[in-house]
Amino acid sequence: MILFDTDTLTHFSYGNLNLLRRLEATGDESLAISLITHYEMSRGRAESLLKAANETELRRAAERFRQTEEMLADFLRVGFDDSAIEHFGRLRKQKNLKKMGRADLLIACIALANDALLVTRNLKDYKNVAGLRVANWVD
Repeated sequence: MILFDTDTLTHFSYGNLNLLRRLEATGDESLAISLITHYEMSRGRAESLLKAANETELRRAAERFRQTEEMLADFLRVGFDDSAIEHFGRLRKQKNLKKMGRADLLIACIALANDALLVTRNLKDYKNVAGLRVANWVD
């Protein structure tokens, strides 16, 4: 399984060529996003709707929201099973991960539980998570 981090999914939505080339080479491997990534993408698009100052901005934000929802439907969504929850219990106790953002920690737990390759540009955010496989396909 290949699990996209939120930053990578954003680059995917904008048609990043490096990412698209790497995807072509993956074959039949499942492409997935975590429930956290789904939430972050939807929240960002919803905030654009709320911040629209005029009809033009609202129309543009509504179209981006629609496109994002269609794109998200193409990915397997992976949530919190017992294994991910157990990883969370273990990782949150590690001193070297105390500064890690909660969303990143939760995404790491889901990736570990599913033995997924986490595709992210934020390699430094995940570098201290033992056993987590990460790759940057964007740059």
